[in-house]
Amino acid sequence: MADPSDRTGAPGPAFDPRSLTDFQLDDLTHRLVGRITRHLRTELRLDRERVGRLRDPRD
Repeated sequence: MADPSDRTGAPGPAFDPRSLTDFQLDDLTHRLVGRITRHLRTELRLDRERVGRLRDPRD
């Protein structure tokens, strides 16, 4: 059985981003933006907690 911690990747055809369809690009962009946005909001909230300002003054 293969070791799950081995992340060398399976041999196969190389990924070519130029071969993606418009729909695939849109889906990938949506997924990335969603994750980046969640991480950014979390980091901003943690920064506000660190300095003791939990409320956003724009509210």
